[in-house]
Amino acid sequence: MIAKAFSLLELIIVILIIAIISYFLVPKLQDVFLKTHLTQLKSNVAIIQNNISKLKSKEILLLSDFKIDKLDDARVNIKDEKLFTKVIDFDIFSTDNETKELGKWIKTSTLSYEYFLASNQRVLFEIENNIFICKSNIEICKEIE
Repeated sequence: MIAKAFSLLELIIVILIIAIISYFLVPKLQDVFLKTHLTQLKSNVAIIQNNISKLKSKEILLLSDFKIDKLDDARVNIKDEKLFTKVIDFDIFSTDNETKELGKWIKTSTLSYEYFLASNQRVLFEIENNIFICKSNIEICKEIE
């Protein structure tokens, strides 16, 4: 009995078809991941801003002076630190400048944070006048808010 095998031409055709499909599929997948990270960012920012507003309202009702001096006790540029623990009740873990995990936050100073949206795109946020605001370019900030 003779064993059947694929010819070199058949293998090249299959590899060529896979390459063509990959050529069109990879950019679509990158777009899906970007939209996923953008949606997650919008959700996180909305929750953080909403909870800061709640804290402000509570302090106003108690007639006390409200000043945000920090959103968490996390260290700057350290991976796997819990971020925003003073304003949210679920865990958001940080990344650092070496690993730059997409879809994660990094604490850059006591009152500033960055979100890694894409491999070449960071979104900067800071606390100013007790408000968590976007400090990146205006297009991305408008899309988030």
